[in-house]
Amino acid sequence: SDVCSSDLEYEMRKAQSPNDLLFNLSEIRPRDAVKTFRKSIIEDYPGDRCAYCGRRSDSWTLDHVIAVSKGGPRYKRWNIVRCCSECNGSKSNHQLLPWWRPQEMWDQTRETVLFDWMRYNSDMDAMITLEKSLREGTLDNEALEELKKPDENNFFDHYCELYPSEPECLIYDC
Repeated sequence: SDVCSSDLEYEMRKAQSPNDLLFNLSEIRPRDAVKTFRKSIIEDYPGDRCAYCGRRSDSWTLDHVIAVSKGGPRYKRWNIVRCCSECNGSKSNHQLLPWWRPQEMWDQTRETVLFDWMRYNSDMDAMITLEKSLREGTLDNEALEELKKPDENNFFDHYCELYPSEPECLIYDC
């Protein structure tokens, strides 16, 4: 699960939200930015298996580690992992470790990879605090709020406030 520094530097240049794709003009239309962002997470999440159960799949879904309904950010790369539809449906909006650890499918290596993904795609200090609270089965709301702070060019939050029923705003609802 260790990532060498050159791999980490490459990963850190990745778009951390659909806003980055629009701001850098990698994509012009919001819908295309969301698709590209989703595809990048599916392709870039370490390994070729579900983040939770470790199975392979031909059709991946994306899950918010901290559910949007529980205050997790909708479009932050660190909060989104690739998983199979069975795990996504089972986890729903449950807290990560209280849902995952009691199950036979839980694996320490996959948990480590998931937290590595979160750290590599976020503000390190706030993520360390948030990770500690998640591992304790709690949620540090102050660290979460720090990690949710909007980017300078946060097009999607503004866009989705104005047009909440647009398809790109409905992609991640749970």
